[in-house]
Amino acid sequence: MRLLRCLCLVAFLAAPAVALAADEDQVKLTAPMIENFITAHAELAALAGDLTKQYGDRSDTPGDDPVASLPAYSDIAEAKARIDALLSKYGYKDFDELEVVTDSVMLAYQADIPDGADDDAHAAPEKSPADLDAEKAKAKADVEADASLTPDKKKEALQQIDDQYASLQALTPLPGNADIVKPYLDRLKPIADAN
Repeated sequence: MRLLRCLCLVAFLAAPAVALAADEDQVKLTAPMIENFITAHAELAALAGDLTKQYGDRSDTPGDDPVASLPAYSDIAEAKARIDALLSKYGYKDFDELEVVTDSVMLAYQADIPDGADDDAHAAPEKSPADLDAEKAKAKADVEADASLTPDKKKEALQQIDDQYASLQALTPLPGNADIVKPYLDRLKPIADAN
């Protein structure tokens, strides 16, 4: 397992192409990956515009990021070929891989730009997984110490805490990702605004 992680790290550092395990929700970002993502997104958005003109709008919601609508054109052979060629050009084997990178970049971006902030002077500090673990442990200790709760209510409250913190962790960027994204905040803002 450790060898596999080392090989993946080498692959990430050697090229902007991404190699992901099927169950990964995020990926450790590098500067070349972010550059690649920004460039790919611009070309994919242009392709989405072309496909919309040619085949009609297939986005789920008008005004959504046009790149998000591209999978809806996969039933059209010519459109699928163009999409696949562009994904391949940027080292993405499919939309799932692009989605993992997109999620990683956007989570890191949002860690630096909280809702309503116009610049990184108002950025919130990144909360580490260790901080979340400490908060979770404290919340669980508070429930365990609450003598007014029945054993069933304690069990239910502890399960709710586990569920809530699992959701929070899913929305926390991997360590270091927010820092690697900081130099790209201005270039990522239009992409984030479209998402």
